[in-house]
Amino acid sequence: MTGKTTLPILLAGLVLLAGCRDEATPSSPEPLAASDLRAFVTPELASSLSSDGTFKLPAPPEGLRVSPRRAQELALAFARTFGPYVLGTFERAHGQSINLETLQVGSPAYYAETPFGSLPEDVHPGLRNVYGPYYMVYLVSPDGTPVLVVGVSGITEAWIENGRLRFPLQYGNDFYTEGVRLGEGFAKPLSPEQAVRRVGEATGVPVSALPQLFRPDYGYHPVFARWKVTLDRPIAVRSRASQSTQQVRELYVGLRGEFSVPSAVQPKEHTRVDFMTKRTLRLPVHPDHPVAFEPVALSNP
Repeated sequence: MTGKTTLPILLAGLVLLAGCRDEATPSSPEPLAASDLRAFVTPELASSLSSDGTFKLPAPPEGLRVSPRRAQELALAFARTFGPYVLGTFERAHGQSINLETLQVGSPAYYAETPFGSLPEDVHPGLRNVYGPYYMVYLVSPDGTPVLVVGVSGITEAWIENGRLRFPLQYGNDFYTEGVRLGEGFAKPLSPEQAVRRVGEATGVPVSALPQLFRPDYGYHPVFARWKVTLDRPIAVRSRASQSTQQVRELYVGLRGEFSVPSAVQPKEHTRVDFMTKRTLRLPVHPDHPVAFEPVALSNP
């Protein structure tokens, strides 16, 4: 499986379609709901569960251009507007024919925070989008089967007109999308409830804080967003690469439920040349928002 966006399909200068190489279909689809989570969280965190068993996650930052509800509407309009041009790509990824007009929103709009500082308003929107936050939205068939997962920029200036997507004169990196294989379920990324359940079941340690979703580093498809899950006490994990062990209280749950921890070395900034003005831009990386990770396995005590 490759993490970085491979040779993408560029559609109208704004849409990148990329993803993982095919893997075996899971034995059962990843569900969105996680039933009763109280056995996997502290009593304090249990109070943050709604009556339907989902977490009451914080609202996105004030002043963000796109709200969660608007992100859902934009994701659906995107699929219906531009999906016909790449329908064959979607169907090959999904493994079955797709009726774009019958798709519907099948999940909350999960807000993935950005680790990067903001760019000046006079920078091309395509650059601002690619370093900014994204929402992750699942589109499903009428029977509830996930068909597409769409990353929607939290600062896109796109709008909907007569059910179809429209853009200003300058745009780019407003949407990323990927087909969801039949039988895979809601695994790109998992729901916050499933991420917490995975960690609680695997470690036997209750989760003590609301999960937070962070978008991946620059150059990675938004489906590689990770949930940060904080445990009530430290556990031992082993690096899959070096086999070294360490004690951690935070596990990051990524694509298809993979566990990872931040790498020891993290970049402090990203440098990028604005292709419009040719000036060099320096984006700080938030010290509490890691962008480099290593996969881990749980280590025996």
